[in-house]
Amino acid sequence: MNSRASIWSCIAVASLLSACAPIRTETVSVHRARSLLNNTVDFGWDGGALHCRLLRSMGVELIIHRATRGASKSDVEYARREHAARVAGMKWGAYHYVNRTGNLQPQIDRFIRVVAATAHRHGTTAHPVLMVLDNEGRDRVSWSQLAWAAQRVRAHTGAWPLLYCSVPLPGMPGFDQQTRELRALTPAERAVLKACGLWIPRYGEQTSTHMTFSVPRVFGTWTFWQYCGDISGHPKTALFGPEFSGNVGGAYTRSSGRASLRHFCDRSFFNGSRSAFEKFYREHSSAVSAWR
Repeated sequence: MNSRASIWSCIAVASLLSACAPIRTETVSVHRARSLLNNTVDFGWDGGALHCRLLRSMGVELIIHRATRGASKSDVEYARREHAARVAGMKWGAYHYVNRTGNLQPQIDRFIRVVAATAHRHGTTAHPVLMVLDNEGRDRVSWSQLAWAAQRVRAHTGAWPLLYCSVPLPGMPGFDQQTRELRALTPAERAVLKACGLWIPRYGEQTSTHMTFSVPRVFGTWTFWQYCGDISGHPKTALFGPEFSGNVGGAYTRSSGRASLRHFCDRSFFNGSRSAFEKFYREHSSAVSAWR
């Protein structure tokens, strides 16, 4: 084989291996981001004041709030804000922060009980809830365990949860581990993950005109992208532009912490049209009154 043929053969093999890799990378530009639905925020405990009607007037349609964490912790803000969001006519989601040190079954069952109990107290059992599993950092469980947890949520609620997962870029710590986990998935587990949809957190340390993140191929594509959040008490956003700052002014005020975070909240894009967003929410949420 001559040298030119050998080079092309190596390129072809490399391309094939890349296409078969369980994790791919995707880059989103500011230009593309401006065409996405910037309509989702998420919150956890912070002791702040949230004005849902004002938030809705700014184009926010969906609030996803932490309800539980690990095996025993509940978010003290969840119930109050669930009621406020319902009164304002907003879509609502609840998330559980998974902790690998505890048994998954009692975690998931408690998550479901807390969300259901809140809806019963507020008389909102007929309103749909989008259930979310937050799997990230040192607390994360394997992709196989996450698929099991998702199946348990669906068994109780009748709808697949959304999966919030931090996936490292190639070369970063944890990338090889997640690659091995994804390769080891059974066909049934792959089908579960794909049915759930992927919510990616990626806001980085520096603002840019582009942002690259990892997407496990089992999902096909990402559904939500959290493009801004806070790191070590500092607001961080992925993209240049005042519309991507995460500052919502008087719609949200933290009660304490750094001044730079006072009116800053986590925001996310939806990867699709408005009709696709409505369809996803309709198919992945369910009313507590219908839960088993």
